[in-house]
Amino acid sequence: MLPELFTIPFTDWGIKSYGFMLMAGFLSGAWFAMRRAVRVKQDPDFVLNIAFVSLFSGVAGARIFYVLHYWDEQFATAANRFFAVINISSGGLEYFGGLVGGMVGVGFYVIVWSRFQVRRNPKIASPRSFRLYTDIVMPSILWGLAITRIGCFLNGCCWGGLCVDPQTGAKSMAWAVSFPFGSPAMIRQWENRQLPLPAELLMTPENYTAYPLGRDGLTKSDDKRKALVDEVRQARNRLKKAKETEPESEATQSLAKKVKVAESRYNAHIQTLGGLPWAMRNASRLDQTASMSIDEVKQLSRAYRSLPVHPAQLYALINGLLLAGVLSAVFYRRKRHGILLGLLLVLYPISRFILELIRIDNPKDQLGGMTISQAVGIGMVVAGSLYLVVLYAWFPLRSPRAVEFVPPSEEPS
Repeated sequence: MLPELFTIPFTDWGIKSYGFMLMAGFLSGAWFAMRRAVRVKQDPDFVLNIAFVSLFSGVAGARIFYVLHYWDEQFATAANRFFAVINISSGGLEYFGGLVGGMVGVGFYVIVWSRFQVRRNPKIASPRSFRLYTDIVMPSILWGLAITRIGCFLNGCCWGGLCVDPQTGAKSMAWAVSFPFGSPAMIRQWENRQLPLPAELLMTPENYTAYPLGRDGLTKSDDKRKALVDEVRQARNRLKKAKETEPESEATQSLAKKVKVAESRYNAHIQTLGGLPWAMRNASRLDQTASMSIDEVKQLSRAYRSLPVHPAQLYALINGLLLAGVLSAVFYRRKRHGILLGLLLVLYPISRFILELIRIDNPKDQLGGMTISQAVGIGMVVAGSLYLVVLYAWFPLRSPRAVEFVPPSEEPS
């Protein structure tokens, strides 16, 4: 597990693994879609525009879906609900919402916006073909999903059920994985009383319920921690000297502002440590004077990983790659425009329904014992089936608007 992939040199900005893989999937998927467009003599720039529209509308849809799903648990009691809703840096995206949002954005751009372009530019003969361009981008949607699942694996989310032999306690499958201390899988297993933890790794300050230490404090590097402490100390020392010589000068006031900035950064850092400082000060429940260093806490935490679980993220990766390959093969062999959208709406929810049986991170909602993703998936299968029926019954094989794209430099004068 590697929630933070790397830190940008000469800054303290960390690049999250999930966000990096999301962008990698988006960029590579857009590139593949543009190649498909060129091979069938369509506009690759228009496909790139579709990709960016689907990115923004998809992220918005995924966030809206997540907020609606977890409103009572995470957002209803937030001090600032608006900030909590828009703060996606803390995580919280659901793929089905992204799929719906992305399709809405693509549909609007291809159907509505391309009609608007026709009115503005008389050189454009007709709006773009929705059926043809959705065929072009559908395999890339599943490709992007597959690559993003690598980010889920590195982040430790979307894990599967236990892979433990009840007789021996060892993992029952060779490919089962065990996530480190502080991972979502380990926290859930502790909450379910499947995994014991020593008191030294539990945060139990006064008036608080015992809870495992946060992983951010254990994974943050010592260099970052020391740099923040040194920044505050140096800023305070400079301010102290300035007050002794020129207490009312503009330079002193500027230094005072820098101290506040440094202190706010340090306080934010303290928040990410979770209960680590408390655990260091209260290393023993028997000896109140005992303490531990950060290295000792880290060393102890390494011995307490999650129980082996299904790597559901990797299953989803393989599933996404296989479906992307199937749709890509169908794309070059299809006779009817628009079929790939229907196939995606039918095939992906079926495979996702099976994956939801393996995953245990999603709660079973009051929807017949199904997760929200399974319930939405059933609706998508119905919608996709109806779409295919209408497509075959009412539309010709080829879209009348699927005309060959002529680059501006090749247009006849």
